[in-house]
Amino acid sequence: MYFTIKVIISAFVIALVTKLSEKTPVAGALLKSLPFTSFLVFFFMKYEGRTNKELSSMSWDILYMVIPSLLLFIVFPIMLDRGWSFSISLGASTVVMCLGYLLMFKIIA
Repeated sequence: MYFTIKVIISAFVIALVTKLSEKTPVAGALLKSLPFTSFLVFFFMKYEGRTNKELSSMSWDILYMVIPSLLLFIVFPIMLDRGWSFSISLGASTVVMCLGYLLMFKIIA
């Protein structure tokens, strides 16, 4: 039941942001850029009784993983602006992002 509640809350947030994006793209982009998933995880972890040390560790881990994810948002629009198709741009930028994650794992391990 608790898992179902978490799924419903998460889905509601995603649906709300998506709906707002349709009406106001800039506001939608702002909301999409906020770390809603991280907020939810922090709240759920605290509710489940996790310590501040565990929350702090999770926050640092998230920070390290944000860095390679930014590669997607750099490569994707550059490829689209240069005339590449959506599918190839998204696929290539995803591959670059994954390579960034592999590099980050090697750095922090």
